[in-house]
Amino acid sequence: MKRILVFAATLLLAAAGTAVAATPAQAAPPGCHYGAGHYEQAGNAISAYRYWFCDNGNDIPLSVNIQRYLSPGVYQTVASGNGDVTYWCTGTLYNVYRTTDTADFAILCS
Repeated sequence: MKRILVFAATLLLAAAGTAVAATPAQAAPPGCHYGAGHYEQAGNAISAYRYWFCDNGNDIPLSVNIQRYLSPGVYQTVASGNGDVTYWCTGTLYNVYRTTDTADFAILCS
């Protein structure tokens, strides 16, 4: 009986692995590559961008946001848009932020 259960579990895991592997990731439009990042200047501003950059010059803006860390697992969106977005600091208090595709980063910006 134990052998049958192990065999059945193996088949289920194999089927689940196949289903996950068969799910396609969002492919880049032809002639385009993905680009995202941010710039920061303490006490002044945080800017973020997110695009499909295309060889033909017709770049495709994607949704992007800037979020301020409030507590573990809790973030407040302070700016959002398509392609480019900027959050203008109103002070120089130490805070932690993140953008759509970046890890947390610390800056003097409030």
